[in-house]
Amino acid sequence: MKSQELFNKKLWLAPLAGYTDHVYRIICKRYGADVLVSEMISADALIHRNKKTAILAEFYADERPIGLQVFGNSAEKIAKGIELLKQYKPDFFDINMGCPIKKVVKNGSGSALLKEPKKVAAIVRKVRKTHPEIVFTVKIRTGWNSDKHFDDIVTLIEQEGASGLILHPRTRSQLFSGKSDWNYIARAKELVKIPVVGNGDILTPEDGIRMYSETGCDSIMIGRGAIGNPLIFGQIKQRLAQPTQNVNSFLHPISIMKGHFKDLVEFHGESNGIKLFRKFVPYYTKGLFGATHLREAINHLTSKYEIIDVIEEFEQSVVNG
Repeated sequence: MKSQELFNKKLWLAPLAGYTDHVYRIICKRYGADVLVSEMISADALIHRNKKTAILAEFYADERPIGLQVFGNSAEKIAKGIELLKQYKPDFFDINMGCPIKKVVKNGSGSALLKEPKKVAAIVRKVRKTHPEIVFTVKIRTGWNSDKHFDDIVTLIEQEGASGLILHPRTRSQLFSGKSDWNYIARAKELVKIPVVGNGDILTPEDGIRMYSETGCDSIMIGRGAIGNPLIFGQIKQRLAQPTQNVNSFLHPISIMKGHFKDLVEFHGESNGIKLFRKFVPYYTKGLFGATHLREAINHLTSKYEIIDVIEEFEQSVVNG
């Protein structure tokens, strides 16, 4: 896929480890996501032929366009990781320099790289030199514990050959606390000519529209706001096409949740599907009367038929008020 074609697509699903597997990516695609990204893939684990890591790179034709996101702590490892991932033929690659979690940053990967602008530049330079034909983005935060290097890093990412930039405007020290500062997305648009994808605190359709209008970003990437709410993509599209019309709400989240559960069981098997499903239930049922009882029931049930029964019973109680 050509770079321009990719960035003409406006709504991206963010990679979220443990959530955005094949099943949920397809659900989000079904309800309006334009671009999907894999869960985070360790370059080091790929190099050491870790089979569980390699599975994260697998995807299906109906997920295109899709990017494979790789992380590592050196230019050589990341370039090698991309080399190993080329066999899967994704539409693009994404280099993660924004992940704030401890197990990633403790070895110098993810947002730890933002402490060293020269290292960021070296990674992007190495990837472009080694793989001149690929489309690749770099996902960053505003910095480690301040915006000290922000302008330099954004500029270097463009200068060294990245196809685009994805920005979550919080520092690593903020983790997910407070509010993301969208002014940095607007600042990135002033600094570079490559496309900028905005990410952070898009929890409602109105947030998505507002990010476009306030920052001038080329596309938006939705992460936590899409978990348990895949309809957000279609709702934003509807607002973009018909800004005065109310969002489409004819599909109830519980109906989507039931379909999600069935898809998980079919794809992962009954036992694993049930385990994976449990963490989604609080997101689908947030704010609904009787949700606590439903969650407790699903946390104890081990039969797919019993779980479908309690979901359908809950669905009826919600619909009937």
